Amino acid sequence: MTSPDDEIDQLAILPEIDLALIDALQVHPRAPWTTIASVLDIDAVTAARRWRRLYDERLAWWVVRPSAARLSPYLDATLALLRCPASAAERAAVPEWAHTVDLLSGSADLGVVVLGSGLAEVHRRVDELAALTGGEVVERRVVAAVHAEDSGWRLGICSAAQRRALLPRADRPVPTPPRSEVVDELLAALGDDARLSGQELAARVGGSEPTVRRALDRALRSGALQLGCDLATPAAGLGRGVLLEVEVDDPDRSGRALAAAGAVHRCVQTVGAGNLTLGVRLASLAHLPRTEAELAALAPGWRVRSRQTVLRPVKRQGLLLDASGRRAAPRRGGRRGSRAG
Repeated sequence: MTSPDDEIDQLAILPEIDLALIDALQVHPRAPWTTIASVLDIDAVTAARRWRRLYDERLAWWVVRPSAARLSPYLDATLALLRCPASAAERAAVPEWAHTVDLLSGSADLGVVVLGSGLAEVHRRVDELAALTGGEVVERRVVAAVHAEDSGWRLGICSAAQRRALLPRADRPVPTPPRSEVVDELLAALGDDARLSGQELAARVGGSEPTVRRALDRALRSGALQLGCDLATPAAGLGRGVLLEVEVDDPDRSGRALAAAGAVHRCVQTVGAGNLTLGVRLASLAHLPRTEAELAALAPGWRVRSRQTVLRPVKRQGLLLDASGRRAAPRRGGRRGSRAG
């Protein structure tokens, strides 16, 4: 029997103020409510209340992850493309190392970003994934570099002046990251709540509040820790997605340019027939030719090697999504998310 959470429903597009609030939190997840309220011209209580409703309805949520840009030498990733029954998508999402799972239409049925300590472990896990899904591996694209990851994507509603008002000071030098064990402690303490207060964070980590605040600041400014605010993209009118494999003349330079394009939510340098794999979000698939033309202008030598339509994102940045694109409801008796504010 299908549960209500498994039914595909059409999400209504959110009001502009809610989309602007999400965008502000994407710019700076830990910005004080008073700052966010001032930028959006609402009061702080309203901002916090609207966020609480978005979070409780699973339309928006926090992403707290180690930065995927720091893959090597500690972590490697491969985009595995598989042929398998669509019903196997949920099974593919079970392992923790299956970082992102997309149900596709095209030359593959499933696209899974597999993480591991070293390429040999990643290769073994891809084989495990094929056995788990009863499928066949069509292609393995080893990730060489990450130019854009989902947690860094933004709606782009806030103006440049609003973004400057939200962001903390940028005139300080980039620090060295904290020790890896400190970053792990911060990740575990933050859980899924990017706005946990310094006092609460210190209580969970077990250090003094000033020391923990400084460690968090170093982790964020060095890029060792990534905070983001994600959302159910259909609620923003962006319910269509496409995975593009492209070949360009200079994947490093073009990758950085493409990562800044508004339609691109994922851009990784890969080893395969192409040298970049992009994820793009669209209001309609009819917009794809125009979007590709705009992206081609940013990347000399642009040649599309393959296209796959994303029928449904099943797991994104380690979080399960339901059939409508919202954060999946916690299972009864399972771990509940942390406080939303």
